[in-house]
Amino acid sequence: MEAKELIQVLSAFTRITTKANRAYHGSIKKASVRIERVQPGSIDLQWICEVAATAQTAFAALPALSFGIKDVTGLIKAWLDLLKFLKGQPPQKVQNVTNGNALQIENVTGQSTIINGNVYNTFILNGIGGDAEKLELPIRHGAKKLELKQGRRKIGSYDAADLSNFRAIKPKDKPLESEIEVILEVVAPVLEGQGMWRFKYGRMSITAKLVDEDYKQRVLVGTESFSHGDRLQAKLKTVQENLGDKITTKHFITKVIERV
Repeated sequence: MEAKELIQVLSAFTRITTKANRAYHGSIKKASVRIERVQPGSIDLQWICEVAATAQTAFAALPALSFGIKDVTGLIKAWLDLLKFLKGQPPQKVQNVTNGNALQIENVTGQSTIINGNVYNTFILNGIGGDAEKLELPIRHGAKKLELKQGRRKIGSYDAADLSNFRAIKPKDKPLESEIEVILEVVAPVLEGQGMWRFKYGRMSITAKLVDEDYKQRVLVGTESFSHGDRLQAKLKTVQENLGDKITTKHFITKVIERV
């Protein structure tokens, strides 16, 4: 394996690690990947992430609506497992399982799985499939599989067939849509015109159109109020479309449940 390709693998894993840290903890001081050991048929990589001692999950406002996993390693595994499941193609169907943030996703072969909605949204919004494409390079040079370990414990394994499906997940003939319950922090509310609000979703900044007319009416008559920094439990609908050679992502607040 040439040095150029090894650098591409290291860079890809660094991007995935950085995005996982940002999604899980928020801001980070440093994320890097280093070669720990090289031996015949194996290159062991160790990723190093520095976070503030007081860092918590970015979705800590309501644990029941968070990632449902313990740490950053678990989030990376969840993202790679989703790539493996999707087989290089966008979901054929995404639907709510219950009132909450669990989603049932159907892949190109008709198989279905249940996934945490925040895991799915951060996977799509961060473009994890595009980053993971380079993880297949060692397979082209005789490697048999990619293993994800935490310490000495193996927590994930991906063979050549799995890695060949590590591709950017983009909408094709129809938009990719999902709707889950989330906690959003109000940054800039807009009740007039297009009603495009700015929120923080975890540590990500998003713009979303408020389409809950009942809530808007309650605000206008004064029975509801809010201010910058308030947190709302709401239903967030995300729509990704392929418009020519450009992918657009739009968000909609379909229902405001309560202020938390």
